[in-house]
Amino acid sequence: MDYNPYTPPQPTTEIPVPKKEKKSPATAIAVVALILCIALLGGLIFTIWHFTEENQRLADEYEKLLEESLEEKKEDQPKQSKGNTVSSEDLQNAQITIDENSYAISTVVTAVRPSIVCVCVTVPSQTVSNGFMQYQTQAATSTGSGIIWSEDGYIITNQHVIEYAQQYKSAFITILLDDGTELDAELIAADAQTDLALLKVSPTSSLPSATIGSSANLLVGQTAIAIGNPLGVEYANSVTVGIVSGLNRQVSGENGVSTMIQTDAAVNPGNSGGALVDAAGKVIGVVSAKISDTSVEGIGFAIPIDDAINIINSLKEYGYVKGRPATGIAEGTQITESMSRRYRLPVGFYVTSVTKGSAAEEAGIRQYDIILSFDDKEISTLDEIEALKKEHAVGDTVKITYYRSGKTYEATLTLTEDKG
Repeated sequence: MDYNPYTPPQPTTEIPVPKKEKKSPATAIAVVALILCIALLGGLIFTIWHFTEENQRLADEYEKLLEESLEEKKEDQPKQSKGNTVSSEDLQNAQITIDENSYAISTVVTAVRPSIVCVCVTVPSQTVSNGFMQYQTQAATSTGSGIIWSEDGYIITNQHVIEYAQQYKSAFITILLDDGTELDAELIAADAQTDLALLKVSPTSSLPSATIGSSANLLVGQTAIAIGNPLGVEYANSVTVGIVSGLNRQVSGENGVSTMIQTDAAVNPGNSGGALVDAAGKVIGVVSAKISDTSVEGIGFAIPIDDAINIINSLKEYGYVKGRPATGIAEGTQITESMSRRYRLPVGFYVTSVTKGSAAEEAGIRQYDIILSFDDKEISTLDEIEALKKEHAVGDTVKITYYRSGKTYEATLTLTEDKG
């Protein structure tokens, strides 16, 4: 058999190659979203862990600083006794005082109140005859306050508090002590010009007298405590607190001008004659008046205690204010510029009353005269005459110019002693 070098190609078995499938867009987005979620979750876990660690560090530092601060405050605070209560010694050491004689207001009031009394003046009912007619008067009572001046029963009050006892012979005075004891009182003397009066009771034992201070060195703004009986016995020994609002206030009243202490401690009817005391419990004034007006609040007045004690000493010893000069010009009215033009009279003081046997009567002054000048100074009010009179002593002479019936006259007036 002949050899044939050509060998026809043998059929081969083909292995099929798989075709790549195309991914859809939705699947790709899901994969990306999963990857992002895993990344965000990991970042969040790391952030929370880091924040927690930082907060813990800051909290530890804050707690440490707080403990150090509390330790420092404990060292600065006064030591406390057992049971977390402050001892009386600690309170005393911590108390803020004005000076060595200053005390808590409650302590002052406790010490002073027993020396403040209620003064009651009663005018009993009586039968009054008027020609052929008779009628029964009603009983009347006025109340005020007073200060126990001495242990043996001398009591300081205002003249206007006991005015009924001066006007009516049937009137009687009773004193109500802080403990409720009632005592009959005698009027020793009174002075309307200074609005002061001195009473006397006869106690069975020593009375708690007030501590008298001084009004010479008072300061505006210092504590002022008023103790008295506003509106009568029902509110006996009430306490109001304020300050010294003013000094040397010139206050006009029915009996002239007085120099007063001004205070904003509440003063009401019935406080008259009571005490104005300082932070040490010493009496610095005798409560006397207030401004009563719906538009005014917190303006009360007290007689300086230095002035009051001088008057009271004189009332006790002489029964009147010794050494006070008097003119005898009792009452009158002012002739103003408008009245002068209308009635064709000179400006001055129109005299309506002259005290019988007085210096003015001796000098020739009569009712209806118009005083033009006093002591070479033009005047038109009684207050001006009183102020000029105070510049002189008993026995001094002053020149007076006055008008009468169309003519002007001059006279010399010798000041006499005012015995009330």
